[in-house]
Amino acid sequence: AVSALALLPLVGSFSLPSLAPRGQRHRCKPVRPLNLQIGDVDVPHARDSLYAKTLEGVSWPSEWPYSEQELRPMDSSPDGFFYVIPKFVHHASEECRRSLADYYQCVLPASGTGSVLDLCSSWTSHYPEGWRGGRCVALGLNPLELMANPSKTEWTLQDLNQRPVLEEPDASFDVVTCSLSVDYLRRPLEVMTEVHRVLKPGGLACMAFTNRCFPTKVVPIWLNPFEDRSHIRIVGEYFHFSADWEDISVADVTPSARQQQQDPMYIVQARKRS
Repeated sequence: AVSALALLPLVGSFSLPSLAPRGQRHRCKPVRPLNLQIGDVDVPHARDSLYAKTLEGVSWPSEWPYSEQELRPMDSSPDGFFYVIPKFVHHASEECRRSLADYYQCVLPASGTGSVLDLCSSWTSHYPEGWRGGRCVALGLNPLELMANPSKTEWTLQDLNQRPVLEEPDASFDVVTCSLSVDYLRRPLEVMTEVHRVLKPGGLACMAFTNRCFPTKVVPIWLNPFEDRSHIRIVGEYFHFSADWEDISVADVTPSARQQQQDPMYIVQARKRS
């Protein structure tokens, strides 16, 4: 059942209920020392949960399961109209944002090194405080938000739903991230194919999401059913059907003190095969 509280707006969005490249790892801050390994990445604060096991032994469909209509949101107007006014707000709880930053501490190159692309970026990439890449490209929809992003070294204005081709050479990045926006991609296969192309061999792609969304802009498959394991499987299918990925896996970094109305936080990640 959907609670009335979960349908209320919170900090600008709506809520409905419910890796560093090989050889470049560095110590990440332990939050809950379970010493879990997600794929080939050590994520000490990840939870050994039912959600984290969603893709273990998964049987993928024989062909791409989603139609164009199933990827068309209720409001299919250009996203540039929706985001023309800057939204300097958070779309997840403080605890979840901190947990996501701790995850990124585990997978990003050491500050000042490496190359990172943040898709669907804004005024924050949810990276650890003070982190800055050797090259960090923030790609998003609002120039004022992107200019305010403290992690970026450069920014690009692009609507991936209108133009899913990335203007970057092959094998350009060590890590590609997408925080709290994978559920808005209307052309996910094209985007994920491009992510694979611009990653270096062995590079890592990380798709992070919670259970908050703008219901009129999210793709319909995300809403029906609106369930965490379904969302994890959908993102796993985006990886599986788009390119030659390995180690498609799930990190459940939901804060350990989660209350009934507090957000979960999941990352589906995979490596470009070397």
